[in-house]
Amino acid sequence: MVVRISCGRSCSSVATAAFDFTKPALIFPSQSSNFIQLIHSCKKIESFLQIHAQLFTRGIESNDSLRTFLVNSYSSFCRSDFSLSIFNSTPNPSIVLWNSMIRAYTRSGEHKEAIRLYHIMLQRGIEPDKYTFTFVLKACSGSLDLRTGILIHEEIARRKLQGDAYIGTTLLDMYCRLGMVGAASQVFDSMPDGDVVSLNAMIAGLNQNKQSHQALALFRKMLSTSMTPNKITILNLFPAVCELSNSLLCRSLHGFIARRLFLPAVANGLIDAYSKCGLVEAARRIFYGMSDGRDDVTWGTMISGFFYNDFFTDALDIFDELRRENMKLNQVSVLSALSAAAETGNLEKGVEIHMHAVDKGIDFDISVNTVLVTMYAKCGEVEKAKRLFFDGMPEKDIIAWSAMISAFAQSGQPKEAVSIFRKMILEGITPTSITIVSILPACADLLDLNAGKSIHCIALKSGINVDGSVGTAFVAMYAQCGSFFSSLKLFDRLQNKDIVTWNALINGYAQIGDARNAVKMFHELHLSGLKPDRATLVGLLSVFTFLDKFHEGTSVHGLTVKRGFGSDLHVKNATMDLYAKCGDLKAAETVFLETKSHVDDVIAWNTMIAGYVHNGFANEAISVFYQMRSDNIRPNLVTFVSIIPTAGYLSSLRDGLALHSISIQTGFESHVLVGNSLMDMYSKCGRLDLARDLFDQMEYRDIVSWNVMLAGYAMHGIAESVMNLFSQMKASCVRPDSVSLVSVLSACRHVGLVDDGRKIFKSMRSELYLEPNKKHYACMVDLLGRAGQFDEAWELIKVMPDDTDSSIWGALLGAAKMHCHVKMGELAVEHLLKLEPRNPSHYVILANIYADSGSWDDAERIRGAMRSMGVSRSPGCSWVESQPGEQGA
Repeated sequence: MVVRISCGRSCSSVATAAFDFTKPALIFPSQSSNFIQLIHSCKKIESFLQIHAQLFTRGIESNDSLRTFLVNSYSSFCRSDFSLSIFNSTPNPSIVLWNSMIRAYTRSGEHKEAIRLYHIMLQRGIEPDKYTFTFVLKACSGSLDLRTGILIHEEIARRKLQGDAYIGTTLLDMYCRLGMVGAASQVFDSMPDGDVVSLNAMIAGLNQNKQSHQALALFRKMLSTSMTPNKITILNLFPAVCELSNSLLCRSLHGFIARRLFLPAVANGLIDAYSKCGLVEAARRIFYGMSDGRDDVTWGTMISGFFYNDFFTDALDIFDELRRENMKLNQVSVLSALSAAAETGNLEKGVEIHMHAVDKGIDFDISVNTVLVTMYAKCGEVEKAKRLFFDGMPEKDIIAWSAMISAFAQSGQPKEAVSIFRKMILEGITPTSITIVSILPACADLLDLNAGKSIHCIALKSGINVDGSVGTAFVAMYAQCGSFFSSLKLFDRLQNKDIVTWNALINGYAQIGDARNAVKMFHELHLSGLKPDRATLVGLLSVFTFLDKFHEGTSVHGLTVKRGFGSDLHVKNATMDLYAKCGDLKAAETVFLETKSHVDDVIAWNTMIAGYVHNGFANEAISVFYQMRSDNIRPNLVTFVSIIPTAGYLSSLRDGLALHSISIQTGFESHVLVGNSLMDMYSKCGRLDLARDLFDQMEYRDIVSWNVMLAGYAMHGIAESVMNLFSQMKASCVRPDSVSLVSVLSACRHVGLVDDGRKIFKSMRSELYLEPNKKHYACMVDLLGRAGQFDEAWELIKVMPDDTDSSIWGALLGAAKMHCHVKMGELAVEHLLKLEPRNPSHYVILANIYADSGSWDDAERIRGAMRSMGVSRSPGCSWVESQPGEQGA
């Protein structure tokens, strides 16, 4: 027999599903009283529906107590629609059934419906009891309906029910959830016999409202009474400890817990508290001390604790341990592990976690999908991240949009971040302060002041308070875009300036090398009464590093030591960078060896590698990289972007291939910055075929990708490939920039495409709205000079907006030598000697021009001038990379 249950007003229409009782899934009892016990054992709604259908077919459903039990049971499955069908089919519902229906709505999150039903109940003259009030007060909390909550409180007071512990606890819980801590405290104080339940609720409410000190004070007061704290008390204290991040308090609470024998019941909370207080090793000891009691919550808490403290490798390692032990997986573990993979740029591990979560049936809700998209974006899988975000996430809230924007902004892809922000605005999504703070660094990276100003307008129109963190972000953006007038104006207007705000302005000056204003702002900071933090001092160190002012930088380093930041890792790395950039590699090496002996910090290794590269010690940089690998330090994105060019500098294809292989193994090859570096390296090693293969395989290309490939072809004089790629670039709707045009004009001059060169040069202003710089002028002078069109070349030099430099006159001199044009050669050398009087090549080329034109006396005069000035011609040299078994000739 098939019984069909559908929704409606009668009890026979409770469900739409059909059940075939010829093959029953359950064995039903013969007596109705035993049905309740069977219902208690139900874990799934399908089984419960079968029981209900049997009750209906046997005619025993109309029992009032059973109907109440059914309503409560359906509410436990959050099926208020089924509960309502039973309620509506009851002729004269009792107060118990009314209460059960109100509770059913509250359980399923339909708080406004619960309140509406309460008002209907009053209209029908049904007298509420204390349970009615507790259920409807919870509905007021859920719907944020303070007005109704206050009215119900007045009714409770009128009935003199406020002294009831159950009602009083629910009242103070409601007020706390609605931010009315004062009202909650009054309720708590008015309760005649405060018990541990109401005190626990009050502590929890204070924590919800960030009143941690008051929560702890209430706990101390409790200890002075006869009340005994229970497990819930301790669990409610942990948020206060975490909020205050007080390690001493955390250890004291641990001692109290141990004395009262609350472990292992509160171990998960203790692990979380230690993690939030930065005591990771203490949290680890608690975790591994739980030999039998570790559940999925314990694992998730430990993984998130490692991530919270930037122990990303440990977070990934313990996730692997969780997998090996085949433990239950929860969302917290997945979110934390994916986030750790994102922060380390470990694409391989991120994909592994993704697949494991799919296998374990993790619910990919909006929070998991948001972190998943962030992971792929930060690991350089731009297209995959975008596909997941735009096609794989049917629901996208502002948190998801903000996370996506932040991921692209932080992973070196600011253009993508700005593009996604614009799409968000077009879709009518209103940004939050977090969105604004996330997008502004992308504008700063692009030096896109107009975009920053537009976002400023959007923030104001969206009602966002441009103060605090938002104001600081705008100050930093304006400063980094060079608009210090706007930055200072906003800085002066901000009501709440903290050290981060000051740092934004100081670091803005530091980034452009304006030491005078950076130091000036530092002195003003001192006068304001605020104390500089490590970020302030790191910013000052960077400005003197940028300007190569070693002594000033060492003075700042002395100040960092005096302020107690000498052992700080960020300060050590900045100091190392200062020494390396100022040429004192021995001092940089000393700081590096000291740093790496205490902590495995990839930034220290990256700084040392960059220092060697900056000073031209490419072999030493590669040596440090391989030492880093042997010490099991995982390279990150910055490592590869720093080290790959060294193979190009050395023209060492062998090292380049090895670095490419390692980038594949570590999952960084797909990142656009690494791909661009690899293409440039292969071009400089003469393997344009490998560079082009990489270019064609890139899922995502930015303007730099196109420019690197264009420059590679131009460097090797393959003009046809330059022009073809340039045409492909325009056909792909990629707007060329000034760098692109240098390569294209360079290609034109190599093969003498004068007309094409003129056309492209003119299009810079008329079509691309780009102002030609000295490199473009140098290419055009060389192109025209090679073609023998010296008059046009000279006219071009005369109309240059900026002062000419050696590249312009060098191009003219080269063309003069080609055509033995004595007058132009003399003119070019006259200007070159003013710029570079000790450069022997200028004398040599002019002497050769004289000799080629038959002016031997002038040639000898130039050579004599060289001898009298002590200028000699530099000998040329070249090298090749030998392969094993080869001998140099």
